[in-house]
Formats: sequence, C-alpha cells, structure tokens
Amino acid sequence: MPPYNALAVTTSPAVPRRRLKDPLAIIAIVVVIGVFVTTAVTWTAVTLDHRNENRLLAEQTRQAAALLSSTVLSLTGPLSTALQIEEATGGNPARFETFMSAYTQPGGPFVDASFWQLVGGSMTPVASVGVPPASQPTSSQSLAFISKALHTSTFIVRGIPAGEPTRIAYAVANPANPVYAVYAERVIPTDRRVPVESNSAFSDLDYATYLGSTTRTSQLATTDMALSQLPLTGYTVRQVLPFGDSTITLVARARSHLGDTLSADLPWIFVVGGALVTIVSALMAEQLVRRRRDAERAALVVADLYGAQRTIAETLQRALLPSSNPTIDALEIATRYVAGVDGVDVGGDWYSVIQIDEHRFAFAVGDVSGRGVSAASVMARLRFYVQAYLLEGHEPAAVLEMCSREFDITVDGHFSTVLVGIGDLAQRELTLANAGHLSPLILDDGRSSYVVMPVGLPLGVRPGPYASVSLHLEPGATFLAFTDGLVERRAENLDVGLERLSLAADAASADLEDMLSGILAELVPDGSPDDIAVLAFRWREARWTSSYSWR
Repeated sequence: MPPYNALAVTTSPAVPRRRLKDPLAIIAIVVVIGVFVTTAVTWTAVTLDHRNENRLLAEQTRQAAALLSSTVLSLTGPLSTALQIEEATGGNPARFETFMSAYTQPGGPFVDASFWQLVGGSMTPVASVGVPPASQPTSSQSLAFISKALHTSTFIVRGIPAGEPTRIAYAVANPANPVYAVYAERVIPTDRRVPVESNSAFSDLDYATYLGSTTRTSQLATTDMALSQLPLTGYTVRQVLPFGDSTITLVARARSHLGDTLSADLPWIFVVGGALVTIVSALMAEQLVRRRRDAERAALVVADLYGAQRTIAETLQRALLPSSNPTIDALEIATRYVAGVDGVDVGGDWYSVIQIDEHRFAFAVGDVSGRGVSAASVMARLRFYVQAYLLEGHEPAAVLEMCSREFDITVDGHFSTVLVGIGDLAQRELTLANAGHLSPLILDDGRSSYVVMPVGLPLGVRPGPYASVSLHLEPGATFLAFTDGLVERRAENLDVGLERLSLAADAASADLEDMLSGILAELVPDGSPDDIAVLAFRWREARWTSSYSWR
C-alpha cells in the first residue's frame, strides 16, 4: 500500500532438468515438504491465535475491571451523599433515615445503614435503618472501624467476619470535618454466585473477585462459578483494583474463544488443507514421474502447489471479510473485494459496515501492510477493535486514537491505514476520521470530488490524536471508500490513478452494484497486483425504520 510500502513480485526458482527414476523418492520428498510446510503454517497460526487470545483476554479483563470500579463508585455514592446531607443539616437523624431507607429496602444495595456523631471524644450512633448490623455497633472493633474513617480520605471497608466474610462493611467520613460518619453493610451471597448479563463485560469470562490482594477461598467475594470449580485454572489474567482503603483482586479467564471463529479454526484448516494438498501432490508427483520422470513434470507439481496455496489464501481472505452487508432501510450499500494477482499469501484489505442504533450506522475501510498470516491476524484484531469501540459509542477520531495504542509496528511487524466513519440516518450527515488512508470520493448530481480532510499517521507508527471532519450528503449522493489497489500503478503518479477513478465514477451506471462493477471493469480489467476493497453507499428517499442486521 504505497507510499507506505512497496509492491513485491514473487517468482519461483528454476527447477533443474534431470531424470528422476524413483517415483517413491519423489513421493517421499513431496510428503516431507508437505508435512514441514503444514506443520510450520499450523504452528504459526496456533501461535498467533494464542497471542491474539491473550491480548483479547487482557482487554476484556480491563473492561470488566472498569465496570467493577464503576459499580464500587455507585455503591459508595449514596453513603457520601448521606454524609453531605448530615453535614449540611447539622446531623438531622430524620433526614438520614428518609434518604437511606431507599437504599436499605429488600433488593437494595445495603441491608443496614447507620449515622454516627462524635460526642465527648467517642463515636455514638444517632440513627439507623434496615436490619440489625452483623457486628455490635458499640463493640470496640466497630468503634475503631468507624473512628478510622474520620482520618481517611476515602471510604474504608472490611469483611464481616474477617475469616470468611458474609457481609462487607463500609464507613465514610470527612477528615476535614471529623464529626460525622456513615456506616453500612452489604450482604455477600452464601454461594458467592452473581448472575452475569449477556451484554455485560463479564459475559465472555469466568471470573472471581476477592477482598484484598490475595486469592484465598476465604476472601472470595463474588464469582460466576461453583465454589468447587475454584480457583480458576489455565491461562488467567489478574487485575488489582482500589477498593477504599483496601483492594479487590479480579481473576478472569476466557469462557470460550474470544476472537473470530476463523482464527480458532485456522490451524485445523491448515492441517486438513495441508494434508489434502500433500496427498494430492504426492499422487500427482508419482503419476508425473512415472510418465515423464523429468524436471519439467516436477516443475508442474510446484506450479500446481502454488495455485493450490493461492486458492487457500483467497478463500481465507474472503472468510475474514463480512459474508453479507447489513440491511439498513435508509441506505443502499454495495461492496467489493478483489484479490491481488501477485503472491499466494493472505492480504490485509478489509471493510466493515454495522448499525449502531436506530439512528446511526458506522463503517470502516482499511489496509494492513504486507501479506501473510501475520497481516491477516493484525487485520482481524483491528476489525474487532474498531467494531467494539464504535459499538461502545466512541466517535471516529477517538476510535482511531484508542486503536493507535493497541498496535505497534515493532511488535506486530505491520502498520495499517484506516478510514472510519459514523453516519446519522435522519440528518444524512457523516463524521469521518482518517489514519493514513486515501480520502473517499463523493458523487453528487453527476459530479465527483474527493473529501478534503485531515489525515493522521497510520496505526502502528505511534500513538497519537486524530482529527475528524463532518459533511452532509443529499439524497441520491454516493459515498465511495476504497483501498489503494484500485488506483495505484507501478511507476505512475498517484494523482493519475485518482483522476482515473473520478472519471470512471462519473461515467458509471446509477445503480450502485452496477456502478462498482463498471468501475472495476474500467480500472482493473485484468486484475490488480494488490488486493482491492471497495465500500459504497447512498441514502434512499424511502422512509427508514429501526429494524436492522449487521455483520
């Protein structure tokens, strides 16, 4: 994808012309080569999948930890508010009971709450709501716990009882005004099981949380597993989170394969495909040696192997792309992928279209430098991250900035250019951000023009901010995004290819599918050395609804 990389031409080595009199020797050679290549490619696929799974698990655990932190804040928020009310009202018990009773009802976050005041040098309970606390309010331990809150800048926590807690006690006070304190207790389920919603950050994880920095069973707080299945085994990720004056330790492992289904099946595809290719190649070699027994037939076997590998590469490349476009009532969408004619490795060109909600949709077109399984792995990761961040509600510039922190050319061996956009279906407005990619083309009323927009660094070069641009499309206007294989030619200025695309688009059919077919036939009638991905859409006049599907 020049100017950031150069196209390479792959040639096959010359085969010496000599008589091969032993068919079994040829069969043995082909089998050894086939087994070696299959083993190497399979091992590479397994290794890359394992690394990708580890990264996805770490990212998923970070998101779960963020959700857990926000849950902790939502629990301690009412206690801080109750303390502020008492400070503002001079310690009014009725105001405390009225406010906290809503949080101590059945199904609420706490089972009991009490308000304390410093009287005569010692803390004294003033008001309480809910069921009786698990610890005696006037015990030395309780008084010491609540008094500690007077001199702590954050809330303090403890398990009750300490050995194997069934409740978690919270206390919060204001060190700047050490007069009042609020105390509350939250019940830990007897079996520690907490249900996980299907759309939660924990939905793909087996997890367990522990009070403190250790993972002893006695300190277990919550989990989605049976107690007999703990501790979690296999590959796990641990996150230690601040929890008042203590910590919470989150341990998680993947419940199932986190990446694309293809990345899990890829090693088996290579094993089966490699075995079939090896068997077929061995049989072909045996027949060819028996008929001709010379180097020309051996060269033909190599050519056949080359073609078989290229077919596998094209099949795998198409499997990494969406099988169909989503149905969005307000839009007409068309896409194309054309494999390059050079090489036999998997390429890195891709596109994606999703509907975020009933008002917005998002899209991306990208190109990963280089070719091969590693480039395909980077492409799959990038597509996963872009879709995930868009579905989380981030704007295009923020999506690119977050992705720029996930990729490093010194580690991955590749960089990527990406164009990301979000469309408002009702307003017909687009917001775009660009990481080193070619600008998209707009066709409106028979005229075409390229979008003028800021272009940031490709992903993988270094983390950095990205700028966005917004534009409005009239009904019937066409948006066309593409990768560089459509316009770039060896020894030709890029502007010439862009002008050629603009002229071809102006002369193309009005039907979107026919338009892409016409552009490809005009620009690459004999194929392109590089892969090509094209995404086009236009707003319809028809009324749009909220029903949708996406891939």
